[in-house]
Amino acid sequence: MSKIKMGLLIVFVCFVVAASGCMSSPLKLVVSYPGSWNGTITTDSSGPRSIEGIGDQTIDLGTITGGLTIKVVKKESSNETLKLSLMRGTETIQEGDSAVESTGGQLDDAWISVHLTP
Repeated sequence: MSKIKMGLLIVFVCFVVAASGCMSSPLKLVVSYPGSWNGTITTDSSGPRSIEGIGDQTIDLGTITGGLTIKVVKKESSNETLKLSLMRGTETIQEGDSAVESTGGQLDDAWISVHLTP
């Protein structure tokens, strides 16, 4: 009888760990731009954090709940599109880019602003 209880307990613990792991998957920010860029990631819980890079990069953000705002700016004037993708696993949560649809031009920055729930 105790082996059955122990087996059920192990199965239950594994289920809880698996379920909580899915719900709290870490976020990634994918920056797609051939030039140099910098920006700020701001969360409700930890405030602003500076980022910068050259070319395409993926930045691990960890697990976040609450407000999240990301602003990334091109360091040089360019007609290339700066694209941001906020990802959780393989799912795209939100995207932002520097393209101006009405004129076909380019802005110098891209934004993402979302409220994340657990």
